Amino acid sequence: MKPASPQQPQTLSARFISGSILRHVISMTAATSIGLMSIFFVELADMYFISLLGEEALAAAVGFSGAITFFVFSISIGLSIGLAAVVARVIGEGRSDQARRTVFNGLAVSFILMGLIALPVFFYTKELLMLVGAEGQALDYGIRYMQIIVPSLPVIAIGMSMGAVLRAIGEAKASMISTVAAGVINALLDPFLIFTLDMHIEGAATATLIARLVMVAIAAVNLSRYMGASVFWPQGGLYSDILAISRIAIPAALTSLATPFANSYVTTSVAHHGSDAVAGLAIISRIIPFAFGAVFALSAAIGPIVGQNIGAGATSRVQDSLKSSLLVITVVVFATSILMALSASQIGELFSLTGSSAELVTFFCIFVSWSFIFTGAQFIANATFNNINLATWSTFANWGKATLGTVPFIWLGDYYAGAKGIIAGQAMGAVIFGTISFIVAYRVVNRPVKERGPQYFGAMLPAVLSQFGWQRFLEERWRAEEKKRDK
Repeated sequence: MKPASPQQPQTLSARFISGSILRHVISMTAATSIGLMSIFFVELADMYFISLLGEEALAAAVGFSGAITFFVFSISIGLSIGLAAVVARVIGEGRSDQARRTVFNGLAVSFILMGLIALPVFFYTKELLMLVGAEGQALDYGIRYMQIIVPSLPVIAIGMSMGAVLRAIGEAKASMISTVAAGVINALLDPFLIFTLDMHIEGAATATLIARLVMVAIAAVNLSRYMGASVFWPQGGLYSDILAISRIAIPAALTSLATPFANSYVTTSVAHHGSDAVAGLAIISRIIPFAFGAVFALSAAIGPIVGQNIGAGATSRVQDSLKSSLLVITVVVFATSILMALSASQIGELFSLTGSSAELVTFFCIFVSWSFIFTGAQFIANATFNNINLATWSTFANWGKATLGTVPFIWLGDYYAGAKGIIAGQAMGAVIFGTISFIVAYRVVNRPVKERGPQYFGAMLPAVLSQFGWQRFLEERWRAEEKKRDK
């Protein structure tokens, strides 16, 4: 898509309704994966530089803060993905002016809503941190950290929404540039602010704040370049767009809570097998985003492809999108799993693991990693359901996997094989629900799309953030309880 003129915006082309579906899937997934990896890189950079200060309470403070901000982020994520789905559908229908109007209204709703949410979080930071278990130095550090981070929540909300819109119009690389730039800025500022200026944990928070502002600025420039400056001016239709977006709020929250529910059950189940098992699970949770970033990125990548083709009425291309996406995921996961199996012992040595923690990581690398093919299949199905106005099917699929696909399998795995059985049981649930969800999605795409207003609430980023935010929070709480018992 050529950049639009600010004076006379061009008609937005639905680039995904023609050309090779496989090429579209590969290019979108690759660009989205890089952007997603930069998010994880920022998180690791923060934790690394904070850990150099040598105080365990600092890492705990960031963990407790993440447990709170995750729930706020889940709302922002739902709004951003919902906006992107609306835009993709409208562009597929050839209505460029409405797409620009929807972008402005969606950004306005995201900024205002997140601002209203940020206010009580800011003024009741202490109480919220105490609610999730922070105390002592961890509580003090958490307050100092969040008082800088929380005011940026409306900023990151519109940044995420603009990035999602760029993907919806087929400019995944432009979206990637903003997140990668933010990651680089964050990584450069962390040591400078924390150590050179001696700002301590406030330095880490300030680096994140500046990085988010940079991300929004770059995304805004790119959005104006490809859609025209009119996306930042009111064009009416606010009420109707709010209605369309508001339909996703409650189900989006319910969907995003499914994964932390499942992960909390996994973590507490593993905790019964001792600190070594928890340490092994923690390492696994940090390996996953880098090993399977493409799997998590796929939901955001395929959404615009499905949305545009649904808007254009090209249901056969939607089915091709599902098949191509599954092919890409199968190849990526298969290759990654072989590499992980061959280097399982080296991975354990890299993290200085011994005993049961090393055994758990090795077991995951050799026997469990391949199950992410089916995790990817469920993400593909969710994106499809959401774009054909069957969003509640995604809710049922996610909660079905988080309950029926998690609890009984983990219980049986724990009973027969301990900690290894737990992660194997979780993988088995993913296999079953991923297979069922994909088959159902493939069969229903030929059905007429109900005109009830686009509804979209995806599982990619909520799933990822919950896995590495909520799970870390539980690990920190469990370790704190262990320390109390030891004393």
